[in-house]
Amino acid sequence: MIKSVHAEVKAAYGSRRMHRELQGRGHRIGLRRVKRLMREHGMRARHKRRFKAPTDSKHSMPVVPNLLARDFTPAAPNRVWTGDITYIQTTEG
Repeated sequence: MIKSVHAEVKAAYGSRRMHRELQGRGHRIGLRRVKRLMREHGMRARHKRRFKAPTDSKHSMPVVPNLLARDFTPAAPNRVWTGDITYIQTTEG
């Protein structure tokens, strides 16, 4: 029954949801047994990809000029400074 439900829901259910589904269909089975059987038969839930917001290129904000122009070999020390702000989480991703 677990294999048929797993195929029916396109591998979207993990052991907890599978347990609830089986109980809803009138089968008496424990969660640990569902976990064990799914593990033994290599059945795992497929995860959906997280939504990634696309870049908004049609904004009215001023665009900062590219002063470096991808020339990463400055003429002298202390002429070009760079930084990384990828750790700042925004609503755009």
